[in-house]
Amino acid sequence: MVAIQTESWRAIDAEIEEIAGFHWQELALDKLLFQRDLDHERYLKMDELGMVHVVTARDGGKLVGYIVCFVMPHFHYKSSGLTALADMYYLLREYRKGGLGARMFMEMERGLKARGVIRAHMSCKVHEDHTRLFQAMGWTLTDYTFSKLLVGGK
Repeated sequence: MVAIQTESWRAIDAEIEEIAGFHWQELALDKLLFQRDLDHERYLKMDELGMVHVVTARDGGKLVGYIVCFVMPHFHYKSSGLTALADMYYLLREYRKGGLGARMFMEMERGLKARGVIRAHMSCKVHEDHTRLFQAMGWTLTDYTFSKLLVGGK
């Protein structure tokens, strides 16, 4: 049975590297320029400040998936409460069945609401499009995000 829960970054810091490599391999672009190199110290500091929200999926205690969001007042709407901005989410391929990913996002929404978050922003890669999942869960497509290499690219 896979358990889904909200945890701190500190609780997953030592073990996230075990599956972050799979995440990077599957989804990262421009791998020659951008090596996987999580800034653990900064994540820990932001966690201490209450600015990180983590949802995990664990199978027998072993980390098999995560959702990480940054939580803070929005820079444009500071008086409008807290906003959650997606940092990363991943679920090991063998666990992507039976609605486990959707259950993780439902737990994320529950936890963010409990923290007083007013709006959450989520994104997905074009080559790993989760639009249908998000729309089925009531999310609205609001933005397109573009990326351009300014050094070493086209």
